[in-house]
Amino acid sequence: MIRKIKYALWPALLLMTLSLPVAAQDTLQDSMLTLNDAIAAALDQNFDIQIVKVQLDQAKTNNTIGNAGMLPVLNATGGLNGNITDAHVELATGDVQNRKGARSQTLSGAVQLDWILFDGLRMFTNKRRLEELQSIGNTNLKQQIQSTVSQVVISYAEVVRQKQQLVAIDTAMALARVRMDLAKKKFEVGTSAKTDYLQAQVDYNASKSAFLTQSALLRQAKDSLMVLLGRDQFMNYDVQDSLHLNKDLVYQDKDRWMDRNFSVQLARQQKRLSEYDLKLANGAQLPVLDLSAAYNYNRTQNGAGVTLFNRTYGPQGGLNLTLPLFNGFNLQRQKKVARQEVFRQDLMVQRLQTSLAARYRTAWRSYDNALKSLDLEKENIRYAEENVMIQQARFRVGVANTLELREAESSYVAALARLVDAAYTVKVTETRLLELENNLVK
Repeated sequence: MIRKIKYALWPALLLMTLSLPVAAQDTLQDSMLTLNDAIAAALDQNFDIQIVKVQLDQAKTNNTIGNAGMLPVLNATGGLNGNITDAHVELATGDVQNRKGARSQTLSGAVQLDWILFDGLRMFTNKRRLEELQSIGNTNLKQQIQSTVSQVVISYAEVVRQKQQLVAIDTAMALARVRMDLAKKKFEVGTSAKTDYLQAQVDYNASKSAFLTQSALLRQAKDSLMVLLGRDQFMNYDVQDSLHLNKDLVYQDKDRWMDRNFSVQLARQQKRLSEYDLKLANGAQLPVLDLSAAYNYNRTQNGAGVTLFNRTYGPQGGLNLTLPLFNGFNLQRQKKVARQEVFRQDLMVQRLQTSLAARYRTAWRSYDNALKSLDLEKENIRYAEENVMIQQARFRVGVANTLELREAESSYVAALARLVDAAYTVKVTETRLLELENNLVK
């Protein structure tokens, strides 16, 4: 009887409304890993997210007015030089100096300030460019978080799927065991041939072999999930038997989700960077006004010569104006290349939007078809279950033969496997739709 089967299989796969950030915690307590726990662990330890966070920190560190060239540069220099020489000096007065081991010493020091006052507004463009790079870092982090959550959800669903497939194979073992016991009893009382019992034994052993293979696939799926969580791949844990499916997604026009998509946002930010590069190229044709100021100190003491001691000190300053007149037409070339890059980035934005719109339509059709397939498989499983019950009853009274019962069992187990796969497909397509709409992570 079906009620004697060890496990009842009724797959219901995934979703949950995700709200980030999720508090990080030890997620493998008691060897049970929920989807919420997996997401929290990934947000805390996933290597890709950590790498992007470091890149964002680098962009924040670089986003300063000093790095943009708005602040002056102040340097202090100093030096002490000395030498010992043998000197023979004939002066204009007719005097002659002969010195052996004459010592001379020079002491110097200065504080130098250089400040670009005007560079064609390039320093302000540089600051906006640094701010844009930081903004790109923020968008990259959001995209990586959403991508990682999507991978974790799908990977977790794959573990649940493999676990449920293992249950389906165990169900096949239980059915073969019931048939084997019935065939054995019928053979012992002489109402059935021994071949029915032997075939049931063969089917039971085949199910045991398939169980071992499926167990290895389940272990592989668990290891893949651990990689996403940045955890030890050899940790042993269990997952939920079923997860919630969202069957109420509504098709959205691209105007409602396209602007929210992180890939589109990044493409537009890259275009803005190219526009800043064009402004920098234009600014290179304008004059540069530089302020320089210094305070110098020099002290020289000689053991021979006309000047035996000299000391100078005091401030100095000046303004320098540089106007580029000709540099082999390189400025014009740089401006042309920058304009071409802006146009290229604009084309890339348009191409990405067209591609994403096509991907969304494909994902929606896949999601819609997966829902229909899931409903169909739910209907099939009822027919297959009833058929097994009828064939078992017919086999028990000798109306049905072992081949008919075996075929009914195989159909039932295949229907279970298809139902698990259909539910998994719904989850995958649902997750990808939400990712495209930027609704997976909020």
